[in-house]
Amino acid sequence: MKAAAPIALLLAACAYDPAPGITMSKAASRNLECNRISQAEAHQRYPGRVPDLPPRGSYSNIDALVCSTKISQPGDRPARDDVVLTSMRESVGEITRLANALVPRTAVWHVDTFYPEQLVAQKLSVAARTDLAERGHKVSDRVPVLAPGDIAVLARLEPKKAYPLACARYFKEKVLTDPDAFLGMMIMDARETDLHAGICVRGEWKWLK
Repeated sequence: MKAAAPIALLLAACAYDPAPGITMSKAASRNLECNRISQAEAHQRYPGRVPDLPPRGSYSNIDALVCSTKISQPGDRPARDDVVLTSMRESVGEITRLANALVPRTAVWHVDTFYPEQLVAQKLSVAARTDLAERGHKVSDRVPVLAPGDIAVLARLEPKKAYPLACARYFKEKVLTDPDAFLGMMIMDARETDLHAGICVRGEWKWLK
């Protein structure tokens, strides 16, 4: 859970700086979760607090940080969730870098994360969508869903077989069509903290890690 949070425009001098310093203690800073978004998206979400894009011809490049204060204290989450979220930037960044190199720029990306804790899954998916968008890809917030009969069959298979089969069904049933690409992230074993991932393009599944 999170409390309402401030927005920091990344200008030469920020009105609000979430980094530890004179106005922010280390403990308070550690209890923030911040995501970098474009000025256009920030203005759309918070029109009264973030100005619109500058007129054409301006070469300023402004981002915004949207920070949320975690109500739960460090250590309150399960240990696995803490490890996954702490390393999220690096692990998701590696996955999107690999995906970026294998799929054409014309692709429209769909992302989903298969993780026992739904809130953690959502954070991972958002992080991957953001990374892909920052790499210049088109990204959809639509998550492909198969029919209940397909899901029942897939649930009985081991992951190494289930994900390639799901990929084939996405395209056979036209849940995804060319130029759609799907990025799936998951843990393969309840005891592990390493993220695995694969991409689905034109009905063919390829493991990234």
